[in-house]
Amino acid sequence: MSQLQNDEQKEQMGHQPTTGHGTASGMASATASTLLGGPLASGTTPSLALARSLAVPPSALLTMAPLDLFISQLSCDSSEARVDAMKKLNIVSDAVGTEGTLAELLPYLATNVAMEEEEEDEVLLILGEKLGDMVPGLIPGYRAMPILPLLERLAAVEETVVRDKAVESINKIVPLLLKDTSEGKFDDAAKEAAAASASAAPALLLAMAKRLSGADWFTAKVSAAGILPTLYRFYNAHSDYVAKHKLSSDTGPSDDEGRRELRILYKDLCEDDTPMVRRSAARHLGKFIEAVANLSTSPSDLSTAIPSKIAMPDDLRRMVVEEMVPLFRTLSMDEQDSVRLLAVANAGSVGCGLGRDPQLNEDLVFGVFQSGCSDLSWRVRHNLAKEFSTVASSLGFTDSRHQNRQIDVFNCFSSLLQDAEAEVRAAGVENIARMTQLGGPDLFLSHIAPLLPSLADDPVMEVRSKLAQALMDCCDPSICNALTDRIILQEFKPLLEGFLNDEFAEVQLHILTKLSRVSHLLNQMDVVVSSILQMSKAQNWRVREAVGRLLPHLAEARGVSFFEDHLLDPWLKLLLDQVADVRSACVVGMPKLLSVSGEAWMSRQILPHYTRIYDESSTYLTRITILRSYAALADEKDYVNETLLDQMLNLILRGLDDPVANVRMVAARGLGNVCKLCETPIIEGKLRPALTARLSDDEDDDCKFYAQIALDLCA
Repeated sequence: MSQLQNDEQKEQMGHQPTTGHGTASGMASATASTLLGGPLASGTTPSLALARSLAVPPSALLTMAPLDLFISQLSCDSSEARVDAMKKLNIVSDAVGTEGTLAELLPYLATNVAMEEEEEDEVLLILGEKLGDMVPGLIPGYRAMPILPLLERLAAVEETVVRDKAVESINKIVPLLLKDTSEGKFDDAAKEAAAASASAAPALLLAMAKRLSGADWFTAKVSAAGILPTLYRFYNAHSDYVAKHKLSSDTGPSDDEGRRELRILYKDLCEDDTPMVRRSAARHLGKFIEAVANLSTSPSDLSTAIPSKIAMPDDLRRMVVEEMVPLFRTLSMDEQDSVRLLAVANAGSVGCGLGRDPQLNEDLVFGVFQSGCSDLSWRVRHNLAKEFSTVASSLGFTDSRHQNRQIDVFNCFSSLLQDAEAEVRAAGVENIARMTQLGGPDLFLSHIAPLLPSLADDPVMEVRSKLAQALMDCCDPSICNALTDRIILQEFKPLLEGFLNDEFAEVQLHILTKLSRVSHLLNQMDVVVSSILQMSKAQNWRVREAVGRLLPHLAEARGVSFFEDHLLDPWLKLLLDQVADVRSACVVGMPKLLSVSGEAWMSRQILPHYTRIYDESSTYLTRITILRSYAALADEKDYVNETLLDQMLNLILRGLDDPVANVRMVAARGLGNVCKLCETPIIEGKLRPALTARLSDDEDDDCKFYAQIALDLCA
């Protein structure tokens, strides 16, 4: 027992390893300290209990080689110890280095862990994650092929999370196999190894895909569907790599032949008898089609750009039409709704894979899309509603010749917004802003605007909440700039009034936090302004915080006289709110209020109230809020004149002498912010002496720290 305690004390004191790669004992000490110093997976077992679980004398732990210690921990009976060891796999691999990992560590894992059928799923899950993390930090991409057989084994296990993590790591490693060594500090040996890896990788990856796709059990096939899109993109990149480096491709089948076989494998997965396999194939079909079409941008990213045709070679378009579209149509009509819902959501990828060609999309995709919108299963409609704007944008019905088809698309959208299932309506509402941008004001007014009142009165709060957010997104130029101010006032103003009086704070917050986007229209929204003033007394502090951030924008819209008559009292009450975030909202709004009102009005109407509050404060939190407000004015330096600056400095300098250390600290930080506005005589005559005195006389270390920072800024 005393020996164990002595070893533990050594760990806590910190055994220092030798520099560089050092000796084996030095590395062992460092690795042992790291492996044994942290808690186990349970979070409660100390390192002493871990040491007891190992089948070696405690005195030998700090002298064991890193790999031996790791193997010993993985070989013990304690599942917690094995999980803890696997969590430290990256530490062990760093200790043994790249060569040791490739020559010893990976073969051990392949033999004793990845191939062990009774190993805990948690150990395998961590292994799948750590193997992916080794590349490219420890193992260069062109040397990472030995990792893939381990991940292939993990991709076939029964536990879903383990398979998913293995697929994720494979998809991370495969693109790194083609490491470009033509530039950078690579010697001739590295370049030769990279070239050899690039030549051998396609055949090895294709063989792995065939083994997973042709496995007897469905688990491997499910994983195969997840990696085939990445393998296809690898073949695309490999063709470019071979052409760039002028490498020989005689070592195996050509890239064209490899791609053809991958398409056949994916077709077989789509037609598999097992629903789980077809479901996985449907889930990844969009990515596979994007790889076949060699798209560099995803459909979701393309949906935010101006809709236009995508230039692509005729042979790729023909592959999509002849081989991929039939798979899409078959899966979209599958008897299992769990397959259909995943398939129809890939209509956007199919449309982009067809180059956003409106005629091809009308002939091949639109029928499936239309059927999905009226599918008997609400889950299919729901999944399509979530991706609706992406799919609609990919169809390419933007020119005048296909205006009727675009109207049909908006009819489908309208049907989803009126769906009997609240989940479908909520998912459709999220697409309103992007659909408005896609269709323009005319289609918005004819197909979307008439449905807004009923959606605003929807009995389900989630629908109203998402609609409130969507309406404000329609007013955000970065998302939608299709609506004029007249349409916003006509269609949105009644809805905003209702949302601000909604019984749920979440609905109110979606409007309040983004109402500044229409601040220029608030002078025409009297009811909205009245609701905002009432909400300054709301019980929910987040609502009060949002009102505090909005009041300066109201001053901009209605004028400073309106602020003085109607908003000043709510503003001062929010400034003294018991919740810190509400007070901070008023602090953040000070620069905006200064830019709206001007320095003269600020000095005459606002700062006297602030000074009075400071003088009468009964708590240091109030004084901190006032000091932060004064310091925040410095952010609008163009509006700070000499009179205003003098008022700011006088109060902040008073804060340096406050009896509460927190106030003095905030005052010192404030001076650091304000000093950038001061001339040299003011700095030398007022700021520097006060900060120097605080630095020498203050007993609080934090105050001294911020006083020193402020002095450095003054310099």
